[in-house]
Amino acid sequence: MGKRALVVDNDRLCVEMLGDILRREGYTVSKAFDGMEAMEMLQREPPDIVFLDLVMPKIDGDRVFHYIRSHPRTCHIPIVIVSGTLVEDARDALDMKADGYVAKSRREQFEQNIVTALRRLRMGEAEGGREILGLENLVPRHKVKELLAVRRFSQTVLRTIVEGVVEVDGLRRVLFANRACLEMVGRPELDLIGIPVTDLLTAEHRGTLEAVVAAFLGGSGASRDAVTLQYRDRVLRITCAWISPGDAAQGFFMILRDVTDLTRKIDELSALNARLQAMDRMRSELLTMISHDLHTPLTAIKGSLEVLLYEAVGAELRRELLGIAQKNADRLFRMVSDILDLARIEAGRFQDRRETFDVLTTLRGTIDRLHQMAQDRGIVISLTAPRGPLTVSADSLRIEQVFTNLLGNALKFTPRGGRIDVTAEEREADILMTVADSGVGIPPEHLDRVFDRFYRVPLPAGSTVEGTGLGLSICKAVIEEHGGRIRVESQVGRGSTFFVTLPKRGAGAAAPPAAG
Repeated sequence: MGKRALVVDNDRLCVEMLGDILRREGYTVSKAFDGMEAMEMLQREPPDIVFLDLVMPKIDGDRVFHYIRSHPRTCHIPIVIVSGTLVEDARDALDMKADGYVAKSRREQFEQNIVTALRRLRMGEAEGGREILGLENLVPRHKVKELLAVRRFSQTVLRTIVEGVVEVDGLRRVLFANRACLEMVGRPELDLIGIPVTDLLTAEHRGTLEAVVAAFLGGSGASRDAVTLQYRDRVLRITCAWISPGDAAQGFFMILRDVTDLTRKIDELSALNARLQAMDRMRSELLTMISHDLHTPLTAIKGSLEVLLYEAVGAELRRELLGIAQKNADRLFRMVSDILDLARIEAGRFQDRRETFDVLTTLRGTIDRLHQMAQDRGIVISLTAPRGPLTVSADSLRIEQVFTNLLGNALKFTPRGGRIDVTAEEREADILMTVADSGVGIPPEHLDRVFDRFYRVPLPAGSTVEGTGLGLSICKAVIEEHGGRIRVESQVGRGSTFFVTLPKRGAGAAAPPAAG
């Protein structure tokens, strides 16, 4: 098979002249009139030598040169730069380190220089890559130098701007992708040149990119609106712009902006806004519930006092009215105390009196205090625990408050004749305690709210239970302040079980000194 040469130049006269010269030298000549066409031919059938112009439409010569040198199928092919701008661009051209350089000139001299370049390549002479043949009779053209400077400037701008820029030709093929774009899509430039722009990302994004391009080329009112999509770990906003408005054949730019950080900030602000709205709703609900819960005992106290002040009553009725007032005053006191306790705990202002104590002693003491209330309601409380002490480092008063709230809660919701089973066991790093009742149970849709402030599980019609709705909130705040956890499992009609884990050495407590 004869030697094959590829001539790449948008100047058709020069291509024909160079083709004639090469055929006389025994070459079969292929012709490409722009960089994209050249790259397609190189992919189909690599030649034995390439004669390459530098300034061409679509993909210019230096990028075709880079492609040939970078691709494993073509990196061995000799390249001779043949250009009419070598006299104005000599230094940059020589920096490319091509295998030969021939400046365009008159036919006789041009043919002689091409033959010289071929001879040097055959002889393996190194001068071909260091000398521009035909340069001695040429004079630099200032206009050409200015145009080359503008071209370099525009290329530098495209390569260095932070937005990803993809140059697309009239057939929707990728001609150029700048550094920012390559980083965003995570692909080398050689993989992108010549592919449909709709294949720039992945197959799942193809439909979106097709819609973007179709809307832009269709010139609809929304065609220039940005489209935002998720690509790997980035969020990209994509728009398009004409290269030469009014000349669609010149193609367009697809512009990619990495808005990951902006999107993350927007998401954070949206989440914060949602939290603020939730807090505002909670505040409104809180005010409504507090107003209602304060109003009821205050009304009872006020009514009792008005009767005592303005009506003559007997001793027995007086004692009954004073008892009502005292009971409701106690209820108000507990409510205000719970509100203050929860506020201090959540604000981190409550006094943390850490000490080492036996949690079983505290648990038994709480059960003893509530024994009479349980007995009056016909409820049995049992405790299953090891014989030895279960020692923790914590605030004993706060832990006692947790036990009181959990057992009191179980007593409220367990019907007469029921039972409450309390267990405690020591584990490697913590103490696990459970309080299981045979009460009414909690519907599944309410389980995730039982620890919310002032939240009360709706009761069956005709059932009433006194309470502030803060007991379980306080339990959760205290246990979590000590580095523990509290959770609940429940079945309607069968009862609820609260699980409390308390670290043996509470969060923030100092480790015991090592033995000396």
